[in-house]
Amino acid sequence: MTGAAVAPVKNTTLRSVEFYAFCAISFSLKSLLLIGLPYREWPVNTVYTVSLLAFFYSFFRFRQGMRAPLLVIVSLAIAVAVDVLGNKFGFYGHPFGPLRDYDEFAHFFGSGFSAVAAFWLLRAGTRRMGLKLSNRLQGFFATSIAFAYCGWYEILELWDEYWWSHFERIHWWYDTANDLLYDFLGVIVFITCLSFFFSLKQRRQRNDLIPVSWKELFSVLPKPFLAFLIGTVTFGLCCWFEIFRYLDQLWFGRIHLVGNRDTPINLEWELAACAVIAISLATFSRRSRPAVVPDL
Repeated sequence: MTGAAVAPVKNTTLRSVEFYAFCAISFSLKSLLLIGLPYREWPVNTVYTVSLLAFFYSFFRFRQGMRAPLLVIVSLAIAVAVDVLGNKFGFYGHPFGPLRDYDEFAHFFGSGFSAVAAFWLLRAGTRRMGLKLSNRLQGFFATSIAFAYCGWYEILELWDEYWWSHFERIHWWYDTANDLLYDFLGVIVFITCLSFFFSLKQRRQRNDLIPVSWKELFSVLPKPFLAFLIGTVTFGLCCWFEIFRYLDQLWFGRIHLVGNRDTPINLEWELAACAVIAISLATFSRRSRPAVVPDL
């Protein structure tokens, strides 16, 4: 009897570790893919992208029993292709349609298409836990996750200038904040469309999922997942604060930013503070109901 009781616990722990390891590895690989895009030829970037997408699909298909929709895979591919094509054909540094630079187009659509994967992962993951987030809650957290990664990318550009390529990636005092602005606009547009689509789809579905409201988040979510959500929300707010400072300086002339690296340097410290806050709040939270983590 004792052995029968211990085996599921060991399996649960193993699969939890496996999932969090996958998150760390995939996050690192995508960061390496994106930060090196400008320096690689497009065939090399294509191979890297296809390999990463195959890794993403295979893990959820064969280890979690979840089929990632074709829309998610295609959206991730398009998000990378927007950047690759811009470098291939020399679009960067030139006006693109009504926009003053192709870079704004790339941030809008690159971040928007990436947000599709964030939305699906959050929705599929919480439902596998047996939890049902409201459409507003789902949209809010998906936006926070996608936008927080945009802020992380801006930090990577700073580190690329500092330690890796020493190539100038941040060209003007408003470069980083303007990128974040178009990132946010793209994420909002895509997440809004997805939320509307799934709200219509959800009306025709019946399930036994546990509805989760704002007040119940701290009591039902696993602590690592809760810390992740708190971190993305707080860091997303910090990114917005940097956008507000940029717009205030642009429109009203109050000086907040002088050097090209001011905004990403601020983001570094803000990310560190958000991580401490998220871990602290999640650590002292109490769960009243268990949530199934390993089957994310």
